[in-house]
Amino acid sequence: MRKIGLAIAVAVIIAVSPFALAQTKSAPVIAEQVGQTQSNQPEKSVQTAFTNLMAAIEENNYDNFVAAGNAAFKEGITRQMFTRVSAELAPRMKKGYEAVFLGELRQQGYRVYLWKLTFKDGGDDLLAKLSLKDGKVGGFWLT
Repeated sequence: MRKIGLAIAVAVIIAVSPFALAQTKSAPVIAEQVGQTQSNQPEKSVQTAFTNLMAAIEENNYDNFVAAGNAAFKEGITRQMFTRVSAELAPRMKKGYEAVFLGELRQQGYRVYLWKLTFKDGGDDLLAKLSLKDGKVGGFWLT
């Protein structure tokens, strides 16, 4: 019962328009609690890591894909696994795609970066999730 009440409260908060919210007395308090970002772009080094991983998939280049990874990443991604993913995605990527940066999270000591991938072939979009720690790739998922 408590979870349902919380879900309804969240739904109500989300349903309130920005205009209606601006009319309430609590708006300044809410604005102070919700930080605004200057830009919805990752740092240059993060974007470079993402671009290199995507290029390696498109080019079916396993060595480039694991080059920036930590030891666990290199051990966990076998050449065979990588080749299967590349074979599935490279044709779609070569037809064209757009990557839109969504934001950043902190999880278990890693900085996790998210992109929405939209393909020109009209097929399903994917969510790209890149985990970095100390300048090394700890994980890269396309779901």
